Amino acid sequence: MNTLKRLGLWFGSLFLSATLFVLLFSVLFRAWSIIIILRVTMIFAFRLWCLYLPFVIALKDAEERRIWIILLSGTLIGPASLALWGLMLQLRGGDPREIWYGDPLVGLGGFAAMIFALIVGFVTTSFYVIALRIVHRRSAAAKG
Repeated sequence: MNTLKRLGLWFGSLFLSATLFVLLFSVLFRAWSIIIILRVTMIFAFRLWCLYLPFVIALKDAEERRIWIILLSGTLIGPASLALWGLMLQLRGGDPREIWYGDPLVGLGGFAAMIFALIVGFVTTSFYVIALRIVHRRSAAAKG
């Protein structure tokens, strides 16, 4: 499987997991606009998608130990980058309570964002690994 197909598979996994997350979020929290939440989710998730590209390019299949590297790194890259972002905001003089706990009326702060990033990252990476294994096994069956 070439790199361009893996990138398409990775983007498809991202879009599918973001859509599922937005639908679940809107049902659980009775959100008002699915399109706006999807837009915000994709804005943040696409930036992390770009950070993960070196892993997608370097790891060509999800066999043996590579599956665990892909799953662990794909799941943790979102919360780790958001934690670094929160620390940078705090070092620049931001209020730690607002950064990490957010607005008391909304309740969405850095901790909630890290949990959401963990969920989207895990689902995206899981879809990607499953699809990569299916494609890899089909190509191996076709050769043999």
